Amino acid sequence: MLQPDKERARASPPRAGTVYRAVYEAEDGLLADHVITGRSILPGASMVDLALAAAQARQLPCLALKDVLICRPGVARERLEVEVKWGNSSGFTIHDGRNLLCIGRSEEREVTPKANVLVFDVTARGDPVEPRALYADLDRLGYRYGPGLQVIRSALRVEDGMLFKLSAENHRDCRSESMNPALLDGAIQAVFCMMQYSPRPIRPGGLLVPTGFRRLSIHGSVQGTCFVQVVELALARRADDVIADLQIRNERGRPLLRIEGLLLKYVPRDFLDKFDERVPAKPS
Repeated sequence: MLQPDKERARASPPRAGTVYRAVYEAEDGLLADHVITGRSILPGASMVDLALAAAQARQLPCLALKDVLICRPGVARERLEVEVKWGNSSGFTIHDGRNLLCIGRSEEREVTPKANVLVFDVTARGDPVEPRALYADLDRLGYRYGPGLQVIRSALRVEDGMLFKLSAENHRDCRSESMNPALLDGAIQAVFCMMQYSPRPIRPGGLLVPTGFRRLSIHGSVQGTCFVQVVELALARRADDVIADLQIRNERGRPLLRIEGLLLKYVPRDFLDKFDERVPAKPS
């Protein structure tokens, strides 16, 4: 599992500009459950989780993250050591040694969403799809999700898309107090699944990978059981790339999290080959 845990990570003596550090082990936890074309990759959802945890460590409000860009994947062999650095303003960066993994900004004041508000009924009825079949399809594409990330519990084909029920228990890979990254990753998985049932599935020979988003706002605790509906009309397609707006709701239909402008970039299946050579950390 992760060493150090949340409390030890917060108590670690910070380097200049560093407000949060974490270590992920490739043999266990999210890295073991998130294998893309044969490599253990830190989920993009975990970078969101790390940014939220760093904001909480600074004891500052963080109602949203915006202009987030995943610069390179967090590829792990045996372990992955990451740190979150915060600038003088609201900007943050996430690093793996000298590799810059992610950049973005936090938002401390409420802002009206620019995207359309997605309204859906969590009790809607439709034609069921077996989750095991969905994960088998994803595995054939190159996404191998282990037990900790197989969070889709049920799926329904509804009139304008697909409705997914997600569920995950808290674990030591949950770094922030407001979000379980496995559930956010499950919402992204839901986009992949819905696309495979659409007239324009993911083109063979490549993958869609999340490379950033315009804004992610938190409206409640994203824990336990929740729902996400993926609607074809909420997906903007640019060649093979996809831009999605998503909303996660709880069992009562209350919004918990909203993502605006999630960019899913189409890449060839061998795109991770160029990240095999890592830049070593600077000597301390």
